[in-house]
Amino acid sequence: MSDREQRSEERVTFAMQIARPEQRPSTARLWFGRIRSREVAGLVAAAFVAVGLLVWGAHMGRAGEAAGNVLWPAGGGSIVVWRSTDGSLTARMTGAAGAATLSSLGVGSDARLIAGGARPVVLVTEPGGGHRLVGYAPASHTWSTIASSLDPAEMTTAALAHGLAYLPVNRGSRQAVIAVRGDGRTAARFPLSTLKPAPSLLGTLTGTGDGAAKAGRSRVAALLPAGGDVLAITTSPAAAALTDLRTRARVSLAGYTQIVAAAVGGDGIVYILAGRADPAFSLRFLRVDPHGMRVLSAWDTGVAATQEPGSALPTRFGAVFYVPGVPDSLDASSGTNVWLVDASGARQNSTVSSNIGVRMGPGRGDSVLFYGAPAGGVVTRLDIDDGVLSRASARLSTPSGATVLLAAD
Repeated sequence: MSDREQRSEERVTFAMQIARPEQRPSTARLWFGRIRSREVAGLVAAAFVAVGLLVWGAHMGRAGEAAGNVLWPAGGGSIVVWRSTDGSLTARMTGAAGAATLSSLGVGSDARLIAGGARPVVLVTEPGGGHRLVGYAPASHTWSTIASSLDPAEMTTAALAHGLAYLPVNRGSRQAVIAVRGDGRTAARFPLSTLKPAPSLLGTLTGTGDGAAKAGRSRVAALLPAGGDVLAITTSPAAAALTDLRTRARVSLAGYTQIVAAAVGGDGIVYILAGRADPAFSLRFLRVDPHGMRVLSAWDTGVAATQEPGSALPTRFGAVFYVPGVPDSLDASSGTNVWLVDASGARQNSTVSSNIGVRMGPGRGDSVLFYGAPAGGVVTRLDIDDGVLSRASARLSTPSGATVLLAAD
């Protein structure tokens, strides 16, 4: 491929220096003991939520990487992004002292937090399906575009590390990740090996066309900052793999084709909730060593596989996962699951109604936040220490008719 063709393939527009994610060690700890089941009413219209929490003996930390980047550091204030009925996006940044700044993020259909702290970076989905990265400059209290004109087929995920933006490039059976400087120049390109499907899964592909050809249509499903490295998870209809972009070491996630959520835990281990397109196959947690590039263990959740995306946040000794709208084999009416995972295994920590939100964000102290349709403008806090669900603070409130797309404190 010529340099001109490569630049054309990887074209992005940059308008400001990429913000470095906040560097601050996680200090808060979550202590999981016996958590009471409580009835909560009035959080969301028509939502009567039963919370059943199991015993969790290990202490876990606030969402963040051990000795590394914290998605939203303790004492870092708060952020909430909402969409109004006219399609416009608004962000409210509130500092630790309580001073708030309201800013327009333009028109968009969705927003996700890519990097947090004093200089948060948000991935905005535009109405037509394109994407752009925007970053907050605390000195001027303004948001500016970091990267725009991102092809919707390419932008399935993004990550920031060492002042560079890591962006996926998906082209049929060819996948790559590019690292781009703040001036728009490509600092590095990381081709990813073509996934080799397991022969046993080729027969499960439906529709017309050759099974092997379909199996080669892969994509970058997740990019995960991990200390000094960035890890890429790639999937296809018949295979999946985890790759270290720097060392090019790779481990096959044999037998899995769907990645519901993933996070690098505070223990440095990669936790992945994976499944495949088989109604008889239940979701499983994979615990992967990113240094030795091997799957350490796999735990069956007993929950049927789902196409619904989930959320995952690192904790001091593992990770917390939230998957809305999936049936639970033990309580089919619950429809939602929250798990805590670490070296000792995976435990269903709570069962809540998806009416409180379809996404999970980091909350202050011992809590996580739930938000997103059908919750509308409501942000709900789950205190994992005692299992209490409550409305989030006024700092995360939104105008009437708004829909929260992103929240953290």
